[in-house]
Amino acid sequence: MNVCSETLWSDIKEFAKLKYQFELPEDAKMRVKTVSVIRNLCQKVGITIAARRYDLNSSTPFQTTDILNLQPVVKHSVPLCSEAKELVETGKIQLAEGMLSEAYTLFSEAFSILQQVTGPMHREVANCCRYLAMVLYHAGDMAGAIMQQHKELIINERCLGLDHPDTAHSYGNMALFYHGLNQTELALRHMSRALLLLSLSSGPDHPDVAATFINVAMMYQDIGKMNTALRYLQEALKKNERLLGEEHIQTAVCYHALAIAFNCMGAFKLSHQHEKKTYDILVKQLGEEDSRTRDSQNWMKTFKMRELQLNAQKQKGQALNAASAQKAIDILKAHPDLIQAFQAAAGAGGTGSSSGSVNKSLNAAMIGETIPRGRGVDERAARAAAEVRKKAAARGLLIRPHGVPVQALPPLTQLLNIINSGATPDAVNNGETNGVNDTNSHPSNGSVEVKIDQPSSEEAGQPPVGLGKGLGSLDTKKQKSKPKASS
Repeated sequence: MNVCSETLWSDIKEFAKLKYQFELPEDAKMRVKTVSVIRNLCQKVGITIAARRYDLNSSTPFQTTDILNLQPVVKHSVPLCSEAKELVETGKIQLAEGMLSEAYTLFSEAFSILQQVTGPMHREVANCCRYLAMVLYHAGDMAGAIMQQHKELIINERCLGLDHPDTAHSYGNMALFYHGLNQTELALRHMSRALLLLSLSSGPDHPDVAATFINVAMMYQDIGKMNTALRYLQEALKKNERLLGEEHIQTAVCYHALAIAFNCMGAFKLSHQHEKKTYDILVKQLGEEDSRTRDSQNWMKTFKMRELQLNAQKQKGQALNAASAQKAIDILKAHPDLIQAFQAAAGAGGTGSSSGSVNKSLNAAMIGETIPRGRGVDERAARAAAEVRKKAAARGLLIRPHGVPVQALPPLTQLLNIINSGATPDAVNNGETNGVNDTNSHPSNGSVEVKIDQPSSEEAGQPPVGLGKGLGSLDTKKQKSKPKASS
C-alpha cells in the first residue's frame, strides 16, 4: 500500500465530514503539531522509533533503521471492581459537600479493595491516591497530601508513561500541594515539568496548558512577581480565546484572574474592566441567578468602590499639595528678604547647581523678576572660578567666591515642610542655613545683611566637613617643621 501525505489528508477530511459533519480548514495541515501526532500514531500502532531529530519536511523522513521495535496492540477487557467504583463515586459526592472525614473513609476502603483486585500498579489505584490527596489537602494536612500525590505520580509514570497527560496533571497537583507548604520554588519546578510534558503529549496549543499557566501565575502573584504573573495570565487568555472562544467559561476564569492580579497592583480601574467581562460571559453561559455570576457581581462592586476611594485620596492629596504651595507662595511674598537670601546663596553657589535653578525659578514665579546678569565680567576669571567650583562639587563641597566652604541649601520640599509645620522665617534661616542670620531691621534698599558665624575655639583646629583628616594632619606637620627651621 502506497500512501502519501496528500492522499492521507484527503482521507482524513472525508472521514471528519462523514462521521462528525465537520469540515477541516485549509490550513489544518500547517497547524498540526508533528511531534504529538507522531507520538500518538506510534502508540496506536505499536511502533518504537529512535529518538533523534528528523527532517519532517522531507518526503521520506524515516528510514527502516529508525524502527527499533514492533509491539502488538490488542484489545482487552479492563478488570473493573463494581464495589470499589461505587465507593469512589460516593466519596466524590461527600467531598463535594465538604464532608471530609466520610470521604476519606470511603476512598480508603476503595483503595484497599483495588489493591487486592487489581494490584498496586493500576490506574484506578492512582485515582484513589489522587482523591485521598485532595481530601487531606482540604483538611490542611499538606504532608499527607504530598505523600498520597507522590504515590499517584509513581503509579502514573510506571503504568502510563513519563509523557502521558495524566502524569503531567500529577506533577501539577504536586506543585499545588508544595505551594500550600510555602515551598514556591519547588512548586514552580514541578509546574515547569508539567508544562514540558503537556507540550510533548498535547502540544503547546491546548486548554490544559492554558489552565496550567493560570496556576503558575497565581504562584508568581503570591511571591510578589506581578509582571511575570501578568505575562502568564495574558498568554493563557490568548490561548483560551483562540481555542475555546471568547465566551467560554474558561475564558471568564482568565479574565477574573487578571482582575485579581490588577487589584493586587492597585489598578482598580483595570480590575473592574476585566471583572465586567467575566460577569458578561457568566451571564450568557450560566444566567444571573447562578452563584458564580453573583460572586462576579460582588467583585465588580468591590473593585468599583476601591477605585472611587483611590480617586478620592488622589484628589485630597492634590488639594493638600495645592494648599501647601499656596501657603509657601504667600509666606515668600510676605518676606521678600527670604527670596533675596536664596538668590544670593544661589549666585554664590554657582549657576550649575540644582538649588540655584530652583531658587531662580522660584524667584521668577513669586515676584516676576529674573536674576540680572553681571556686565563687564572678566571671562578668564569666570572660567577659572567655574573650574574651581567643578572641583569642589566633585569633592562634595559648595565653595563661595571668597573660598569659604558652606553646606548646600535645603531643597524646596524641605522648605515646604518647614512652612507647613508653622515655623517662622527666622527659625528657617537659623535652623536650615547653619550660619545665615536674618535681621529684622531691613535697610531702605531692600537688601539683607548676611553674617557668617565664626567657628568656636574647639572647632578652629578641625578640618572642614567632607575633607577628612588629611589636611588637618598636614597642618600639624607644618607647625612642627616651623620650630626646626627657626632653630
